[in-house]
Amino acid sequence: MLQAMSKYLFNPFRYIAGWESLAAGVIALLATSVIAYFSHIHFPDLISVKTNPGIPYYVLLFENTINWLVPSILLYLSALIFSQSSVRVIDIFGTQALARAPYLIAALTGISGTIDKFGKYTLWKTVNVGDPVVMSTGEIMLAITLLLFMVLATIWMIALMYNAFKVSANIKGPKLIIPFIVVMVLSTAITGFATYHLFGNLFPMPVEIPKP
Repeated sequence: MLQAMSKYLFNPFRYIAGWESLAAGVIALLATSVIAYFSHIHFPDLISVKTNPGIPYYVLLFENTINWLVPSILLYLSALIFSQSSVRVIDIFGTQALARAPYLIAALTGISGTIDKFGKYTLWKTVNVGDPVVMSTGEIMLAITLLLFMVLATIWMIALMYNAFKVSANIKGPKLIIPFIVVMVLSTAITGFATYHLFGNLFPMPVEIPKP
């Protein structure tokens, strides 16, 4: 039973692909953007999850859309080069859209505001930056738990992206692993550059740590 559940969680693409996965993935993308707007979470590149109050919805929608399209395009091109099978565009784009569904969980982690508060608390406690922030032990434990969920959601998403590419392109071994790693690195750089180049003025400047 656990093995069957693991297959559905980490490789559902043997059961859902094409237009079905695209529809489910786009719905998840839109839902993630809406939740992120209210929870003050955003995704400035392919895998990053950050708190950022006040970002307009259209920026969040842009982030989620480009974080889906860029790796999908690069993975499709890689599949054309390395796969000996006939690769359908809809399978690559559909499964990659669905693979980003775990970031629904990442978006939900910001609802309570605890993670944002914990970030400010950490800066104040460690480097004396910002206003004093008081957090109870329970709040700190909740923040750490939510951060753990963020990390797990990221790992889950990457695993889904990998398996989606594996199934859709029908490749394995070095022809699967090397292109996937290259695409992940390139996609992270491209999406991060695009987001900050277009909307960097909406994001807070890095905190300047006072010199001792």
